[in-house]
Amino acid sequence: MTRVTIIKPEKGEGTFPTPEARRIYPTRALLWKYYLTVFFVWAAFSIGFISLWWFIQFVADEPKPTNFQNIFTIFYWGASITIIVPSVILLPLYVRRMEFIVHGNEVIVKKGLINKTVKYCPYRTVTNISTRAGPFDRLFGIGNVFIQTAGKGGATGPEEKLEGLPLYHEIRDYILRQLRIYHRSILGGEVPSHKETDLLTVQREMINELREIKRLFKQKKT
Repeated sequence: MTRVTIIKPEKGEGTFPTPEARRIYPTRALLWKYYLTVFFVWAAFSIGFISLWWFIQFVADEPKPTNFQNIFTIFYWGASITIIVPSVILLPLYVRRMEFIVHGNEVIVKKGLINKTVKYCPYRTVTNISTRAGPFDRLFGIGNVFIQTAGKGGATGPEEKLEGLPLYHEIRDYILRQLRIYHRSILGGEVPSHKETDLLTVQREMINELREIKRLFKQKKT
């Protein structure tokens, strides 16, 4: 199960009062997904390496000396250790330090092991929220929530990802509810429905596109 706790608001960008905040963590299934990905990378490397060795052995006119075989073997095991050992040691720490915070005016994504990154996604910049579950995700019963934001001048911002969540559909719906509450506080009246929220998204995208066209015209004039 995804760990979800109620916390005090963490202020990022914006001043909208936070009625409720949740801190969400990925499950260990995400770690096993990463391990499986590393295994496939290592398997692909091994297949390519062994194929190259067979090509050299059977296509070459003369058999290679023992020293060459030893060097080839050392290189293979050295590369394998370089792929596997850091993954086994570092991936658990990386997953453990992932943290997603959802509250009344933004989503905060915390990731990183060596370089700790904290990214804020204010609701006023959100253009789309979607879910995705790849083959490995479905194998371990998890999924991802993608948050698309619009940058200045209509440029599309980076897509933030909340990953390793068993209840990713519920997390998406929770973010959408918070987003509608935010729009209600800005626009007044009732909480917008799904269609109204989609309309607001389209309107923001149109405004961003118009700003981008205006910026391009100004560049041409200068």
